[in-house]
Amino acid sequence: MQSQKTDPILHIHDLNVWYGKSQILKNLTFDVLPRQVTAFIGPSNSGKTTLVRCLNRLNDLNVNFRYTGKILYKDENLYAPQLKAAKIAQQIGMVFQKPIPFRKSIYENVAYSARLRGIKQSDQLDTIVEESLRKAQLWDEVYKHLHTSSDALSNGQQQRLCIARALAGDPEILIFDEPCEQLDAAETPKLEAIVQNLKSHYTLIFVTNKRRQAARVSDVAGFLYNGELVEFGQTEQIFTNPIDKRTENYVTGRL
Repeated sequence: MQSQKTDPILHIHDLNVWYGKSQILKNLTFDVLPRQVTAFIGPSNSGKTTLVRCLNRLNDLNVNFRYTGKILYKDENLYAPQLKAAKIAQQIGMVFQKPIPFRKSIYENVAYSARLRGIKQSDQLDTIVEESLRKAQLWDEVYKHLHTSSDALSNGQQQRLCIARALAGDPEILIFDEPCEQLDAAETPKLEAIVQNLKSHYTLIFVTNKRRQAARVSDVAGFLYNGELVEFGQTEQIFTNPIDKRTENYVTGRL
């Protein structure tokens, strides 16, 4: 029996991006399929963060941002006037390099995202807070201290709290932009395990400078270099049998 074709949740075609007069991304074309991990690798200043900020409209905050090409989210123009950037940011959540919890309690950090989508009943909020903290593998460490300040958490715990906060917004897509950059060696495997557990329910996009990490966590990988998407395909193929010599040099550490 022939397997059913899965429609992409994101379709990017001929994407070019400028900040002012500087072109950052050049002619990018690729699809993101649902419920898998798509990683983007490449050296610093290759355009990885600019790319993912296009995918949840965070670049709207930069007055010098300009783009050409097509970005479709479930077959709809992501930049259509009727789509509000705040709504997109809820459906396509983001976890940043540096954890930025709110100056609130652990509970209120997570409940904030649920309230944004109109949930007010305390029992529903309690359920969402617990479920989100469990998915972020933080519940067992904090359930006795939900109403204490998030400032008391370690750096790694704060990053997992930011993941829980994003999940409480009920996103379809979750972007991780170098989320382990400021984590220690003990916390990094925890975050990678969270990513693997989440992909059965969410579409995940993972940006990293760490080649081995991309190989561990992703199903599909793209190599960005000088703003170009040099190669995009199954992670195993990218890392073991790349087509482009530049990709081979990067994944083997020569570039």
